[in-house]
Amino acid sequence: MLAVLPCCLSCAARLEGEVYSNGRAEFTLKSTLMPGTGRLLAGLAANGGGTVFDADMLNRNFAAMPGVESAALRNSGRDGIEGVIVVANMARFFDRAPKSGAKQFSAVTWEQSATGGTLKIDFNMDTGQEFLLSVSPDLKDYLSALMAPVATGEVTDRDAYLELVASVYGASVADEILKTRFSLNIGFPGPVESVSGGTGKGSHAEFAIPLTDLLVLDRPLHYEVRWTPWR
Repeated sequence: MLAVLPCCLSCAARLEGEVYSNGRAEFTLKSTLMPGTGRLLAGLAANGGGTVFDADMLNRNFAAMPGVESAALRNSGRDGIEGVIVVANMARFFDRAPKSGAKQFSAVTWEQSATGGTLKIDFNMDTGQEFLLSVSPDLKDYLSALMAPVATGEVTDRDAYLELVASVYGASVADEILKTRFSLNIGFPGPVESVSGGTGKGSHAEFAIPLTDLLVLDRPLHYEVRWTPWR
């Protein structure tokens, strides 16, 4: 979820995936910016008003992460991106970077064994700042341009943030940000036993996360999935 945030700025974004019993996972991302934010970010893009997202750069960034087997994202028009990311080993992806020994994403706890598993995500201002430094060099610039507290470090609430965006970029951009939801549907290697922050059915957990929650972080976000083995 965190790693694909740069592709989900004020857009219709959906991430679907399947995690297998051997720790391998495949994720499909489809994301398209809404009109007002698309025009705004296109003007800030490094290629001077071309595509907002640099698919080649994102693929390189993902491929360099421990545990990632491949990334095949592609631009879909000026404002969209879609494709598949394959993780060869989820434990390695969330565990420790090979050189520094530090956790790649300290916001995430991943546990998987023969008796089931747990995924926990605790996203706050500190882990948000850490995340911005780890995924894409463009991400902090885009979020700073949108005056998002997760990028600027300024503490504010949702209403005050949206008022600020509306005063600078217009009510339509603020309204797009307010309405945006980041949708995830993830399948796990067994029946989902419990879900926090979303819903579970069978072996799948689904989340619809307001973009403002991720941009403002005026309160910590907690998501958790526990699953058991098939019997």
